[in-house]
Amino acid sequence: MSLQLIENVIAIDGPAGSGKSTLARMIANKLGYHYLDSGAFYRALTFAVWEKFLATKEDESRFPFFTEKLADATLLEKDEAEFGFSVAKIPVHCELSSQGENLMFLGDRDISHEIRDPEITKKIRYIAPRRAFREILNRHIREFAKTHKLVMDGRDIGTEVFPKSKFKFFLTASVEVRAKRRYDELVAKGFKADLNHIKEEIVARDESDTTRTVAPLKQASDAILIDTSTLDTETVLNTILSKVSPSGQI
Repeated sequence: MSLQLIENVIAIDGPAGSGKSTLARMIANKLGYHYLDSGAFYRALTFAVWEKFLATKEDESRFPFFTEKLADATLLEKDEAEFGFSVAKIPVHCELSSQGENLMFLGDRDISHEIRDPEITKKIRYIAPRRAFREILNRHIREFAKTHKLVMDGRDIGTEVFPKSKFKFFLTASVEVRAKRRYDELVAKGFKADLNHIKEEIVARDESDTTRTVAPLKQASDAILIDTSTLDTETVLNTILSKVSPSGQI
């Protein structure tokens, strides 16, 4: 990928509930870029692999073992022979709606709503740490970036996916603030939610993301750190815009 295209990717990393997705969408809108949620790719692959697992009729407790063996086979390009399908050939892809929203598809099937189910959220931890799966999804994302100017949020955009991105930001917030944000988001989308349970999940997710061997969640050395716990959205937005736009506020 050329340097010019890398400069056309604004990377926003941070833990779950730090506000990065909301800010990334707003920045994209202000700058005329497209917003791309890298996490949606992981959710989509998790959803697809979970469906493959359910078809085996094995007990659900075996899913971690299933994904571990699948990842090993995928690295050796033996997944199709051993599991009956190739992870690289799973037709997960993103399309942009007329309003610029990310729509995730599994083949011709729109799974944008299903991948937000809390049950899928719980299972991402079995997919995200695996190098084999990450490499496949990163290829999808880099191909998409060749033809679009993007604002992307995730956990390793600035460190792994686009390490040469000109603009990198790392957003964070307290566990309490992040849990409340996720709770409100789920309720607004019609899901049942329990605040204390969400808080426990966020703590577990943080532990998983920051300690995993492959592409752990961490601030890139050249990323700008912003704690959003006590900042309103407009303040954070203008802080970021001042760094990426010569005129600051747009």
